[in-house]
Amino acid sequence: MDQAFSAVYDIAPSAWTTTNDGISYTAELNIPELDDIIYQNGAVLVYLSFSGTNYYEALPEVFDGITYGAIHSSGYVGIDISALSGDAINPPSQTISAKVVLIDASALAMHKDVNLNDLSAVKKAFNIH
Repeated sequence: MDQAFSAVYDIAPSAWTTTNDGISYTAELNIPELDDIIYQNGAVLVYLSFSGTNYYEALPEVFDGITYGAIHSSGYVGIDISALSGDAINPPSQTISAKVVLIDASALAMHKDVNLNDLSAVKKAFNIH
């Protein structure tokens, strides 16, 4: 991978799974570009955009009492959702877009002051389209 990679993944309502009776849900994204080098030394940034919006929110995020987070390992990003209250919830009923940005360590070191929560700043600093 060059210094940065980004791609948008659509998460369909049917992609959300639960193993705890709806206390939390996870959508799994297969990201083959997320190799061991990025996993160990780079950055994995995840932003979500909901239907009807034209912007992406950096994870982790809380919106309307629902927490959104991301976990990752080599080849994989998981998006998790749960209620702040700990109550069971329903999975999203709309398609959600996830923008995943991978940045290698050398590029990250050259741009230490970039606000990684601001997708526009990340795109500009790392020349992502």
